[in-house]
Amino acid sequence: MKKILLLLFVLLTGLFVLGQNPMQQQAIQTFQSDYNNNDFQKIYQSFSAKMKQARSKQYYFQILSRVKKERGNLRSVEITNYTEIDLKKTRAQYLGHFDYGTAMIRITMNERSQIIGFYIFKENLL
Repeated sequence: MKKILLLLFVLLTGLFVLGQNPMQQQAIQTFQSDYNNNDFQKIYQSFSAKMKQARSKQYYFQILSRVKKERGNLRSVEITNYTEIDLKKTRAQYLGHFDYGTAMIRITMNERSQIIGFYIFKENLL
């Protein structure tokens, strides 16, 4: 029974990874690299104009700095959910493993590979 459950888990995880859009894969890899290198400017540059208008650059930098201070580097990510909202939007949710804990990371992208939604979920973090 344990082997069947393990096999089912591996298969479902594989389906999420295979079903993930290459654009989303690139986005999370780039985010992880830029985040770990404290290059928040590059992360900000990947945001759509609408996201940049919604909040100031300083606001995003403060959030990323706070996450970095409280959680450390992002060591790895596991995709937990992937949705194609329509032909122009995709959303992927990841379980992020940081130096000091975990957090859910959700990235929504448009057809131009710009981030149009970005959230990090951790109790008392944001």
